Formats: sequence, structure tokens, C-alpha cells
Amino acid sequence: GEISLECSRAGAAAAALWLTFRLLPPTPAGLGQVLAAGRRAALAWAELLRSSASLALYQPPELDIVCYFPVTGERSMSSIDAASARIMRAGMADAARPVFLSTLRVPEAAFARRHRGAVADQDGARILRSVLMKPEHEAHVPELHARLELLARQS
Repeated sequence: GEISLECSRAGAAAAALWLTFRLLPPTPAGLGQVLAAGRRAALAWAELLRSSASLALYQPPELDIVCYFPVTGERSMSSIDAASARIMRAGMADAARPVFLSTLRVPEAAFARRHRGAVADQDGARILRSVLMKPEHEAHVPELHARLELLARQS
């Protein structure tokens, strides 16, 4: 009979998951070690953000994704949005030591539920988002936080 492979994104994702589980079984000693390191890194960074004067934690991380935003004088959606964009551009423009970030657009109502006192001068804001999915990220959290605090103060 003919042998064919699934040639779709779903098929590729299934094959990737199968191979991942072959190399790193879904056990505490396998993939669990990788996920635990990312979780520890996210929790450590969340603690640093809670005591930062330049950056604020958007919400506690659920696994390895940390969402945060620059503390601005106005505390308006537009100033947070603009400062987030400036920090992301500045971090990625550093040719010697780039910091790769992404942004997440948060609706004003969701932001207001988590952070009272923000001025709703537009319907939402971009905030910064970092995924700490590699075990080696755990060792770099303090340096990454310090670099982003500096970028936030300069923005």
C-alpha cells in the first residue's frame, strides 16, 4: 500500500509533539524539568516586577509567560502603549545585546480590572510580554530584568 504523511499544520504539530515526547517524555524527570525551569523563571521575574519602580506586573504568571508594562507618570492607556512600543523597539535595536520582546494588546476594561487608577484615554494598550520557555532563561532573569528596567527609565 501507499504510505503518505499528513501535510498540514495539524499534522506537523502532531509530529512535533510526538517527537518531543520521544526525546523528553511527559514525566517530572523529562519535559517536567523544562517546564518547571520556565515556571520558576517566570515566578522569579514576577517578584522582581512587584518591587520595581519602572515596570509593573500585569498579572501573576500562570506558567512561563510574564506580562508587564512600563510605569508612566500619567498612568494612561496611551502613555503605557507608547512606552511599551518604545521599550520593545529600543531593546531589539541594540545590535550588541538585543532583547527580544513581544507585545500584547490588552483591552481597557481588562487592564482596569487588574490596575485601578489607569486613565482610559483609549480603548486599550500594548503591554510587554516575555516567554521564559528555555531552562537557561532561569539564570538570566536578574540580568534581563535590569536591562528592561534601564530601557523603561530611558523611554
